[in-house]
Amino acid sequence: MREAICIGTAGRRQTGEGERMQGHTETKKPVYKAVAASLKVLEVLEALNDVGPAGLTAIHKRVGLPKATTLRMLETLCSAGYAKYDPSSKVFAVGIHALALSHGYNAMDEIVAIARPVIAELRLDLGWPSDIVVCENDRLVIADTNTRQAQFSVVRAGGAGSQIPFSISATGRAWLAFCDAEMRERILRFDSPHPQESRDLLAHPERLAAIIAETRRRGYGLQSGEFFDSEAGAGVPVIVSGQIRCCINIVTARNAVTLEQIERQYVPKLQAAAETIAARMSR
Repeated sequence: MREAICIGTAGRRQTGEGERMQGHTETKKPVYKAVAASLKVLEVLEALNDVGPAGLTAIHKRVGLPKATTLRMLETLCSAGYAKYDPSSKVFAVGIHALALSHGYNAMDEIVAIARPVIAELRLDLGWPSDIVVCENDRLVIADTNTRQAQFSVVRAGGAGSQIPFSISATGRAWLAFCDAEMRERILRFDSPHPQESRDLLAHPERLAAIIAETRRRGYGLQSGEFFDSEAGAGVPVIVSGQIRCCINIVTARNAVTLEQIERQYVPKLQAAAETIAARMSR
């Protein structure tokens, strides 16, 4: 069992202010100018990815470069394997080398990069820590947390990379309420449930369904003592184009903040932060 402890120190506050100042530091200027030809090649590859497979004319119109320049860039991409040309249909398409670049892309990294500065501002405002939570292989995982930097904090057994339960955590309830029906049904089969899932709720699915429905009606998940009896908190979904991408939460000490205070004072700011994250993701 974890013990909740309120921590409030001037040192923590000064650290937070320092982070706030760092967040507004101007971006370092590059040492060298961008290579114009390289930028044109990338523009053509991006246009090809958007409209291809397509002929030279369609790509040239999309990218806005002269047709001769567009052709030269396409042939450069073909020679490097980033594009391919079908002489029978006279169309270009993205090549296998360009597709291979996506193997280095990690969606969780992108989510954390976008959401981290937003929840950092939330922490400076509210004092309590927040997590960025994602679902991987039907497991709810903390992708990032600012627990250590929070002015007021709770002693927690796990940090980034830790799995949390769906049924008794505020974030898990928010995920179940706003994920699609197919995912929800798959998750609720609990082929290998988290050790701290509520056995009582698993044995009475109608009660869990009622909690999920109420969470959906409210727009956020709540918990006060269900996960760990020393904690209370709220979780809200980050939804982009109708799909849940992650959840963010706020974790407080149950003996320091009431559930009514969380709903009245913290949830609106948590929801505003989720909207900010969603807007940045959509861009």
